[in-house]
Amino acid sequence: MVGAMETRRLSGNIFSRDKNFLKSIFYPQFESELIEKNYKLNYLTNIYPSNHRLLVFILISHSLFYLFEIFYLKLEINSLKLIYLSLLCSTICLNLLSLLIINRIRNIILSNIISLLCLCPLIIITCLYPMECHIYFLIVLIYTISNLFLPLSVLISILVTILVLKLQTCLILLLIINIIGIYLNRLLESTIRSAYNQLCKNAIVRNSLLSEHTLISKMIDSLMPRKYAEVIMEDFDVFRERLQNINASSNQREDDLQMTVFRPLHIERMENVSILFADIVGFTQMSSNKSASQLVSLLSDLYGRFDDLCVQMSCEKIATLGDCYYCVSGCPEPRQDHGKACLLMGLAMINAIEEFDQDNNEQVDMRVGVHSGSVNCGIVGTKKFKFDIFSNDVTLANKMESTGKPGYVHITESTYLLVKSDEFQFEQGPSYKLTTNLEIKTYFIGKRRLSHRITRKPPQMTLATAAAFAVASGVSLSVPLNDTNYISNQSTLANVSSPLLEEVEQARRATISEDDLPVCLTNNKKNVENLTDLKIETEEKQLNIPLNFLTLKYKDSKLEKSFSRKILRYELLIIEILLSILSFLLLFIYLPKQTLLSIIMITFILIQLILALIIIRYYKKLTNNLILINLFQYFYLLSPLVLLLIIPKDYLITTPSFILFVSTYLTLFSSINHLIKILLSFLSILIYVLIIFFNNHIEILILIKIISCLLISLIVNYGINRQIELSRRYEYNVINKSSEQRNEIEKERERADWLLRNILPEHVIEPLRLLGGSYSRNHPCVAVLFASLINFHV
Repeated sequence: MVGAMETRRLSGNIFSRDKNFLKSIFYPQFESELIEKNYKLNYLTNIYPSNHRLLVFILISHSLFYLFEIFYLKLEINSLKLIYLSLLCSTICLNLLSLLIINRIRNIILSNIISLLCLCPLIIITCLYPMECHIYFLIVLIYTISNLFLPLSVLISILVTILVLKLQTCLILLLIINIIGIYLNRLLESTIRSAYNQLCKNAIVRNSLLSEHTLISKMIDSLMPRKYAEVIMEDFDVFRERLQNINASSNQREDDLQMTVFRPLHIERMENVSILFADIVGFTQMSSNKSASQLVSLLSDLYGRFDDLCVQMSCEKIATLGDCYYCVSGCPEPRQDHGKACLLMGLAMINAIEEFDQDNNEQVDMRVGVHSGSVNCGIVGTKKFKFDIFSNDVTLANKMESTGKPGYVHITESTYLLVKSDEFQFEQGPSYKLTTNLEIKTYFIGKRRLSHRITRKPPQMTLATAAAFAVASGVSLSVPLNDTNYISNQSTLANVSSPLLEEVEQARRATISEDDLPVCLTNNKKNVENLTDLKIETEEKQLNIPLNFLTLKYKDSKLEKSFSRKILRYELLIIEILLSILSFLLLFIYLPKQTLLSIIMITFILIQLILALIIIRYYKKLTNNLILINLFQYFYLLSPLVLLLIIPKDYLITTPSFILFVSTYLTLFSSINHLIKILLSFLSILIYVLIIFFNNHIEILILIKIISCLLISLIVNYGINRQIELSRRYEYNVINKSSEQRNEIEKERERADWLLRNILPEHVIEPLRLLGGSYSRNHPCVAVLFASLINFHV
């Protein structure tokens, strides 16, 4: 049963388990083709349009800056400049046209083609003017905002690098851009895929949560009217807390313990109700020659028919006790025709038992008693609590049944006065003497002759009969549901199916929780097939939490605070530190060698390595001090800036490096807010421009060109960092929602377990679980106790 009891699982792994590692890196896919197809559709519908608009904004900004530079500086117009101008204008036109069709695209290859067409003018410009700074923007855009496949991005970058490469030293800068670009590409795609993967799990969890609610509703309906269900569920948390306090406080006196355990009372007085008691005549003879399983099966059949009739006649079933069945009408919901409803129920039960005899070749009959009056009703008991009714009128209805005749409904005068105008055939019955020595008249109503059946043979065991055969014994709520204790004498157990337990197990197996992260999406094909576009769309709508457009902060302050605490991820931080150190080393190789520069370089490298070791060794402690770990990140982020500012006189060498620093390097350390990075970028540009202007006394035209390139770098930096933070926030929002759903499911499971133990005792639950939903046992030597309150008059 262990395998059967395991919860169904959904893949937490976003990459295919392909033996080819490179394929999983360069072309990641979900293991399920259906999930992959839905993901691509979702990507093209919700993510691609916004990313493409950002790409269009950057490319148009780039073109406008250079158009402004050409016309403001009044450069000489020649054939090359005309080509340059035409390419810049075509960039603007192509990108504007692409905005008209991006919302209609539903093919991932077509989206790549459109992105590539938008980049084509910039690629041509880069190849025609290799000495310009276009290549530094182009490569990082190809890897990030362009939404191209990674293999295609790498291929284009290599081709452009080969065509543009003039100096060997430029290869180092392009290597840095490609390394960081590949990392950013994988970061963005893995974040989006992880978020979608979690979104799929959320959809399945939500579906399982609904199944859990349905199961609980069925359990409650078998215990009590819906009117009291909400009250009981409100009591659940309080009752659970009390029990936990009891288990924790072992020094508490027994009297205080019982007062604490007792759940709140919910009792009310109901006037104008009718009570029905029915007893099987011939039950002893029927049970004398049958095994336990046969007898339980027959009673399940008969009581299943009665349960159906209860619903049809608008009666509320109270309980069964052996061969006794009783119900009430007009309670807990008042109704004017409660007397007639009970009479029709009693007559239908007599007809139903005749049909039962025909179907099962038996010879039993019904004796039914009905009385109308008032009752006290509500939820009573601390363990195996149930909805019940009690009053002198209930006792009188029971006496009508015990003094009745087989095949007749025995009613009191109070009931007769309610239904005498209806078309019933009454017979005068014997007078009944009350405890007050008063006598009341009684009447009999004979069974009806029907030309049609009124019942159908129900399943072997209904939810209501499972509760009816429950033994009233206490079960501690601390006992885990999934314990499989050894049950002795299992050879005597026969097969009587219990849909109640089967539904419990099905709900357990179908429910997904975050603690059960699966290894393969295809392990649960049924859950995958049930992931329709509608379910995912519904899930996305519920996750549509508004963000501040400028700061990208959640408008929910609690969610924003939680995100700020948990945004830092150990794996990403270590990878970004390693990339930072590698980029720092390559940048040092690119820059001209100076004694001061070498000393500073070695010092910074040592500090970076020491900090990396500290972070790896004491990461868990550092996570409690976000200020300190953020300072470490700022140190890594700004270290290259020190090298670039030391040698500002060689602006021809440092400017490409500085463009790389702003547009690409400052996109690392994704846990830092994108606005802070923009501020750091702007301040760095301002300082750098001032230094090169005063140290080199360069011409204003050259300075404008440099400023133009740096401002484009700033826009690229903003676009990439904004895209990264948006994807991180979206992923966190999905995970946060998943955590909330997990808490809901855990609570629903606990409620279901609690209610289950108030339907069936533990010694019944265990064999039912072990045998796949069946229980019956013959006990040859038992003691049965009945107790009645003396002088109990209400």
